Amino acid sequence: MIHVLIVENQRLLRDGIEAIIERTDDIKVIGAVDNGEIAIKQMEHLKPDIVIMDIQLPQMGGIRTTKHIKEKYPEVSVILLTSKVDDCVISGINAGADGFLVKALYAERLLEAIRIAYRGEPVLSGEVARMLASRIRELTMNNKQIFTLRLERLGYSFTKREIDIAFLLKDNYTNQQIANKLFLGEGTVKNYISEIYNKLNIRNRAKVVEFFCNVIR
Repeated sequence: MIHVLIVENQRLLRDGIEAIIERTDDIKVIGAVDNGEIAIKQMEHLKPDIVIMDIQLPQMGGIRTTKHIKEKYPEVSVILLTSKVDDCVISGINAGADGFLVKALYAERLLEAIRIAYRGEPVLSGEVARMLASRIRELTMNNKQIFTLRLERLGYSFTKREIDIAFLLKDNYTNQQIANKLFLGEGTVKNYISEIYNKLNIRNRAKVVEFFCNVIR
């Protein structure tokens, strides 16, 4: 029997997870609490095999709670639930989380994830796996390649020359400096910049520079 502790501050979701698990013969909910501090206190006497926990808990967040649990009970698998896939996933993995699932998941996927985690294997939903794969790809890229990839993700399609100019714009190069750097005429650079403005639908140079800086940040 796999013993599960649920840590979720939204009662509807907490009850929903419990109801899903109650349909099985091999998984049992031994506790359901609404915050990380109570979860840590319950660990000693409940002795769960799996902790399913919301990453966004009030007071003591899911990542901090995970760190406490894994330091004292490294044999316990912690699966974090998230409503959005962002850099918190990286923080959660660094804290020792054994898996991530998005909240909008099917019942069978949740049960499968619990069984996988019980076997000591990592659990990642498709969205989380794609995000991590993207981060890993970025580790092998230079800044301009990362810049290009992130613009593509935002839905912008720039030519190679437009990327060259946008990348220099980001660093506040003047038109003359860009022209010298890329061996282009200043008039040609102005034409490219005008096309970049059109694609972004931004007419102010300072706002364009700010936008590009945010892309690479």
